[in-house]
Amino acid sequence: MSTVIMKAQCATCPFRDEGWTDVRSLLEKRALTEATPLCHSTGPKALSKRISKKALGCRGARDFQLKIFFAMRFIEAPTDQAWEKKAKELSL
Repeated sequence: MSTVIMKAQCATCPFRDEGWTDVRSLLEKRALTEATPLCHSTGPKALSKRISKKALGCRGARDFQLKIFFAMRFIEAPTDQAWEKKAKELSL
C-alpha cells in the first residue's frame, strides 16, 4: 500500500524557501534512505495547521525524490505517474 501524497506543498513545508528549512537535510536523508516523510501538517499529531486528519506524504519530499530518481535514471520522468509506473514494475 503506497502513501497518499499531498497535492501541493503546505505553507510551512521544509522544501519551500519560506518553510521550516532547518529540518530539510534530515528529511532529504529520510526520503532517500527510508521512505517518503509524512507531511507535518497532516495526521493526528500535526505540528502546524491541520490539513488532513489522515497522515499524508510530504509533497516537497516527494518532489525531491522525483528529481533525484529521475537524475539517476531510475524513473523515466520526474512525475508522480513515472513513480507509480516504477512501483508497479517492482510490485510495490
